[in-house]
Amino acid sequence: MLITTLGTSHGSHTMTRNNTSTLLETGGFAYLIDCGEPVAGSYRRAGKDFGDLRALFVTHLHADHVGGLAQLTNMLKHGRGPEQTVTYCLPAEGIERIHAYLQALYIDPELRPVKLELCGVEEGRCYEDERISVSALPSGHLEGLAKTYAERGLPNRGQAFSYVVEVEDRRIAFSGDQPRDFRYLDRVVAQPLDLLVMEMTHIRPEEVLPWLADKPVAKLLLTHIWDPWHGTGEDKLREMCFEHLPFPFTIARDGMEIDL
Repeated sequence: MLITTLGTSHGSHTMTRNNTSTLLETGGFAYLIDCGEPVAGSYRRAGKDFGDLRALFVTHLHADHVGGLAQLTNMLKHGRGPEQTVTYCLPAEGIERIHAYLQALYIDPELRPVKLELCGVEEGRCYEDERISVSALPSGHLEGLAKTYAERGLPNRGQAFSYVVEVEDRRIAFSGDQPRDFRYLDRVVAQPLDLLVMEMTHIRPEEVLPWLADKPVAKLLLTHIWDPWHGTGEDKLREMCFEHLPFPFTIARDGMEIDL
């Protein structure tokens, strides 16, 4: 199993990091978690085959997590044609509007050369094929914005998710963006994990790393990296990880590959 961190920044690109996107490959199949731009270009430059892509899982509908969706959809023309099915697992609140967006850009899902399915995610099991099983847990990231949009009479529900992937007898969790108090992250790590892919922007390392130390996590991969931990700041983040964590960790950079 191979994990490639295609993009590892937060809401803004930096000189060395692009928006969030992580690729999981197993048994000739490929799965994306989030599709921040320029995911399609990063995917191709990493030498990945669009014909291997089976599913995309979007944690929430912020631009840095879904901004590369249109071009990714366009690039499915380089897939395997009608024999290939690609499933987009998106927060249910956005399905109709994402579909309309793609239609407006002349990349209607129904006119793609591959079979493209848009599936609305709610809490619970959201995807399963012969290789992996994926469940969604609420992450709470958009609770405040949901109230603001409701006051304005807009349909946004504030859906945001973590994903737990069961693959090859292993469990991998992708935290998505989290509130600072870890009340949702606690559910993500409630059962043993072979790998936790955790964001490092909305939660603070000096707070979350000691909290995480006694959790059943075999290995930690930090991504969605906040500005203070870019460049020379990465050394400070690494020091905190060594200080608090009893298990191995990796601070992701764009294009990094991790064998699991």
